[in-house]
Amino acid sequence: MMEQVRNGRVARILISGLAVAAVAGVAIAGTAMARNGQSSTDTTVAGGGPATPSAEPSTASTPSPSLEPTATPSAPSPRVSPTAKPPATPSEQPSVAPSAPRQILQTPGVKPVVPTPKVQEPPADPVAACKGWLKDVDGPGSSAKVVARLDGAPGSVLILADSKYWAGCDTAYARHGGDGSIRQPAKLGTASTSTDAFAVANNLIPIKGKEYEYYWAAGLLPAGITTIAYTFPDGKTTNAVIKGGYWVMQHQTATPWKEGTAPAGQIKVTLTGKNGKTFKLVWGEQTCAQISHGC
Repeated sequence: MMEQVRNGRVARILISGLAVAAVAGVAIAGTAMARNGQSSTDTTVAGGGPATPSAEPSTASTPSPSLEPTATPSAPSPRVSPTAKPPATPSEQPSVAPSAPRQILQTPGVKPVVPTPKVQEPPADPVAACKGWLKDVDGPGSSAKVVARLDGAPGSVLILADSKYWAGCDTAYARHGGDGSIRQPAKLGTASTSTDAFAVANNLIPIKGKEYEYYWAAGLLPAGITTIAYTFPDGKTTNAVIKGGYWVMQHQTATPWKEGTAPAGQIKVTLTGKNGKTFKLVWGEQTCAQISHGC
């Protein structure tokens, strides 16, 4: 009787141990499958890391669909032009000072009005005016006398001389709202027939609201020369006025000057007499014979 009871207890203990071992085995298997991220029905894939699908296809004849890697489609990225540039933030904007508004002086569809040149009459006393302009240069002093004079409509051309120097002076340019013109003073001596000795001064002078080309010249009279004639681009010829050992000349074009008009030709000078000759003046070099201002 006691032996049967002992055998029954042993059997129950063995059955309980087997049940516990079975439960433990199931728990261990479940834990392993949870770590591998697979259900109990999945087939184990060799070489696959945690949550990483195998790079090689399964060799099973009927692979489970769950073994195929499924990529979640990502949202398409917007196309960006290679030359596109993101807009600059206010701090990146270049600092540019606003330019001053442009002034329009001409009304569209209306012919522009050319400003009328300021007109100033030549000085009433040409001699006093010329002596005043000559004070700032090395030339005839206050005792200088007028040795040649030509009074024309535009103004007066004079030669002042003392015992050492002579100088030519013109008052017509004073019409341009300023002073007149003076030629570089020179020492008294033998007159030359060189081209430079007959150079002219060329200026624009305003008369009655219009501008005219104006020329003037002065010098010592070379020996043997009886006539000095200037032929200008307008086709007109003007003779110089000779007085004693000096000569003076002035010429004004008959038609007003137009902006942008270029000279039609060179100025020709003709010297008549024993040592006569003819030559042409070079524009810009022998057409600005004055030192008080430009041409």
